[in-house]
Amino acid sequence: MMESSEKKAKVKLYVLSILQRKPNWLELPTDLTKNILQRLDTVDLVTTARFVCTQWWKICKDPLMWRTIHMINIDLSDPRFSFRLCSFEKICRCAIDLSCGHAEDIAIDYFGRETDDLLKYMARRARRLRRLRIVERSYFDSKKGLNEYVKEFSLLEELEISSDKKITEEFLEDIGGCCPLLKSLNLANLFDLHVNFVHQLFAIAKTMPGLRHLTCSRIKFGDDELLAILNGCPLLDSLDLQNCVCRHQLNPSLVKRCHEQIKDLQLPTFSPRDGYDDDDDGLAYVDTFEDTYANEYWEY
Repeated sequence: MMESSEKKAKVKLYVLSILQRKPNWLELPTDLTKNILQRLDTVDLVTTARFVCTQWWKICKDPLMWRTIHMINIDLSDPRFSFRLCSFEKICRCAIDLSCGHAEDIAIDYFGRETDDLLKYMARRARRLRRLRIVERSYFDSKKGLNEYVKEFSLLEELEISSDKKITEEFLEDIGGCCPLLKSLNLANLFDLHVNFVHQLFAIAKTMPGLRHLTCSRIKFGDDELLAILNGCPLLDSLDLQNCVCRHQLNPSLVKRCHEQIKDLQLPTFSPRDGYDDDDDGLAYVDTFEDTYANEYWEY
């Protein structure tokens, strides 16, 4: 009995010692450590995490750790940007270098005056890019870089551009011609409300037949542009124009065809009365397919 009670006491002490011991991150399996580090944002990985210890440094040398590079919603007052050597552009370039050409998903907000050079750097060192998100602001003139270098990503499947500058039809035609695998396109105007996007939508319809997802916001369009998209992009699964404005009330038969052809459809719910050349004298556009054409559709 004495030996049994002594063994129980020793086991209890051993368990307590384990519970009280602080976890040693260096004892984690490499795969688990890598999984944890991949959940950090790119800025943390570049500026902090890879310098913690030798093991983390070696893990961060793996190019596959940098397949995703996200630098969005960056606060430039962050202490990590307080030194010149830790500028936004240099951190992004460092991450691209560490990827050794394996980067597949890059999302960046534009800051500073060197963004043309940054896009050029990406075009040369991230040839396998499949997803690209760019937020382009008016703090600098980067139109040349956007038009010249984005089309270099021939494997691109998803492209999202939020810009306060006009995205020309020539640029979209270049994207359609140079990126034949493109399946998802998201275009947003940041500041110019209700930009006339007629020629741009025609360019999309003419050069991007493989699109499956298209989203546009803060633009004006009408029947002709919508019909061109339906004809030119027959594989569309989703079309989101709910944050746009119709120049006139859409043709009901065209709305019906949209519902027949596209699974996920979002159309505008209104057209502003004042300040635009609306053919409908300010009539509100409402998607009346469900209540007006439902019976006819099912009979058809």
